[in-house]
Amino acid sequence: MRTISRQTSYLILTASGAVILAFLRFSYHRFNPFHLAGKQFLGFYSLLLLFTLGNVLLLRRQYPRMAGAVNGFCLLLGIARLIQGMYHHKPVGYLMLLLMFPVIIAFSLKSASDTAA
Repeated sequence: MRTISRQTSYLILTASGAVILAFLRFSYHRFNPFHLAGKQFLGFYSLLLLFTLGNVLLLRRQYPRMAGAVNGFCLLLGIARLIQGMYHHKPVGYLMLLLMFPVIIAFSLKSASDTAA
């Protein structure tokens, strides 16, 4: 298996972030995901999960802390939006289903690091 240098991993993360920000800007004409409506945020969060899962799968063997940080950012963003939705008495069922993916990824990263140690 080929190794990925730290600079390449940063480049991959930066490119993923740029694609997600470009999606926000050109699809919804804004950069702040907390100002999106429910369906718009679910589309954004689904794209974020897709890129996060790809990045975590690329980085988990060589850079498990970086993979955990990327997954943690995605999880914290979803939890913040969940709290915002509950505060404004909005339905958050689909977001709770989507939040299960980063939680499962976090547990798999933890179990992989436990077996490697």
